[in-house]
Amino acid sequence: MATKTVDLERGQSKSEAVVEVSAADRAMGASMIASGIGSLVLGIAIVLAEVNADIKTFLTWNTGVGPLSGKTGVSIIAFVISWVILHYAFQRKAISLTTSFVVTLVLVVLGLLLTFPPVFMSFGG
Repeated sequence: MATKTVDLERGQSKSEAVVEVSAADRAMGASMIASGIGSLVLGIAIVLAEVNADIKTFLTWNTGVGPLSGKTGVSIIAFVISWVILHYAFQRKAISLTTSFVVTLVLVVLGLLLTFPPVFMSFGG
């Protein structure tokens, strides 16, 4: 199940070419980007919990685990919601797996950077 570009007709530019993306590739792209969104939300939740004590208290869903329970819970909720939204959005618009991978990579790297103590502690003052 790969992306396939239809041959160009005479006088047709590359931007006018029709790109066919299989349903499996669309679902894969949606899940990849949704995982990147979940990673970014986790990083943002970590920074917000470090910056604001009220948010840290709100994210403490389980006292034994502490705010980590809420941080991961919020990121899982963001992943699931974005996966559903992107799944339906990608049914109308074809996005290649390469584009999906690049977007996912950027989101995961940003989310990962926000989880490092020197980064999130710099926001905390």
